Amino acid sequence: MLLLAACDTSLDVEPTDQLTDASVWKSASNAGLFLNDIYNNLNPGPQSTIWTNVPSEISNDPLDNFSDNSISGPLAGIPSYQNFAQGAYGPSAPIFTPHWKNMYTNIRKCNVFIQNVSAADFDDNVKKGMLAQARFLRAYFYKSLMDLYGGVPIITVPLNRETQGDAIFNPRNTYEECVAFIQKECAEAAEDLPLTIPPKDAGRASKGAAWALKGELELYAGKWTDAAATNRKIMESGAGYDLFPDYETLFLPANENNEEVIFDVQYAANIKGHIKEKYWNPVRVADGTGWGAVNPTQDLVDDYEFLDGKTEAEGSAMFDPENPYINRDKRFAASIIYDGSTWKGGVIYTRLGIPNNNNELDASGAGGKGRTGYFLKKLVDPAVVPGISSGSNSIIWRYAEVLLNFAEAQNEAVGPDDDVYKAMNKVRKRAGLPDLPTGLTQPQMRARIRRERRVELAFEGKRLFDIWRWRTAEQIFSKPLRAMKITTVDGHLVYEKVNAGGGKIAFDPSKNYLMPIPESVRAQNVKIDQNPHY
Repeated sequence: MLLLAACDTSLDVEPTDQLTDASVWKSASNAGLFLNDIYNNLNPGPQSTIWTNVPSEISNDPLDNFSDNSISGPLAGIPSYQNFAQGAYGPSAPIFTPHWKNMYTNIRKCNVFIQNVSAADFDDNVKKGMLAQARFLRAYFYKSLMDLYGGVPIITVPLNRETQGDAIFNPRNTYEECVAFIQKECAEAAEDLPLTIPPKDAGRASKGAAWALKGELELYAGKWTDAAATNRKIMESGAGYDLFPDYETLFLPANENNEEVIFDVQYAANIKGHIKEKYWNPVRVADGTGWGAVNPTQDLVDDYEFLDGKTEAEGSAMFDPENPYINRDKRFAASIIYDGSTWKGGVIYTRLGIPNNNNELDASGAGGKGRTGYFLKKLVDPAVVPGISSGSNSIIWRYAEVLLNFAEAQNEAVGPDDDVYKAMNKVRKRAGLPDLPTGLTQPQMRARIRRERRVELAFEGKRLFDIWRWRTAEQIFSKPLRAMKITTVDGHLVYEKVNAGGGKIAFDPSKNYLMPIPESVRAQNVKIDQNPHY
């Protein structure tokens, strides 16, 4: 019987627990599993050389640590502190080592999917939607490379060394060519993507996602008229986007996929989770210990307006030097843990002089304490015990950013017209701030937009690319970043702004507005030129 069974071809069945290259493209459902795998490779930012199993945006060294918004906490071997701040990086010692390889791996998956689904014989309408998603994802991966490196090779078909030989090696396309490519991809993908996404498909690309990617790209490229038009399209799409009423809880799991979210990376605790609550909580909290890995700077704190619409530097009448944290923009207390903050059922003190206080300021970072006198609150779930897997999603684009993108592009294209004011004031209203003063000049509005972006989008991975594209990093990094030292004198708290340890960032404007192409990449492909002065 065994011999007969071995010869009976009717018993040769395809395994049901795995997909072969031949079977994956036979049906839309099988191809959908391949597309799901591409989505599963999404991350919100480049990966560092440490903790490469989690995205940089939700690891112990998020992108804001590479800007003037925050510095890394009392940890050793952290790229933003040990490499970036000291200028100790280059082609042979890049910071985001695996990013190039990871993005091109994802791009190849998109190319394989697009080529095979295009030739498949299942329903054309299904194919259109799936191909549009893949083209959007491929554009996202390309922009992620461009943000760091500028122009990169545009590859739209799967490459095969065995059949193509050295023809697989491509030189870099110019930045302008890459911008034009993504503009076209996003515009065409949007035509076949749905306007809204049902709850069961949360996390999939919509028209709004494609337009948000296109609009951000155009903003970064300084294509002001295009960026204004694309972001306006989202605003007038009728998709139902709006600002979520409560900024503080906008980012928590209970409010995921709300009306403000345009596109996010989906996570689920214990399935595809992360432990950012361990990394980002203060050093000591009521239910455990954190790493205090993100220390907001005094420079960022100073940009949060008081409720009269002015900062301390602008002479706000609501600033109290003996109690500087009251009467602030609502986003301040929603984003930053400061001295005296109530957090996780306890009070966090960063002032000096309290015995056995692991959260107090130590600007040097020695002794495992914070460097700035502040810890991160935004994006941290107070209900999650530090070290337990969290499933909070990571938002890539939300409606507030669209409003700010539009305001900036429109101001640069035509000046501060009524539409710019409306977009800005809508964002400010949720923060409890008054409308902007009328009659601002274009440079004055530009300054207000840049400050609004900083506080609204703090710790969402946008600040580094903003100061790069504005070419302001050399000015910002010319001075040490600041911290808040609080002491008690005669029973009164005294607040003193001091330099933060590790807050001096070495920056060479002749080269550091782009990252170096890893030498390992150029060793594999000699046609790839290095970025200038590396």
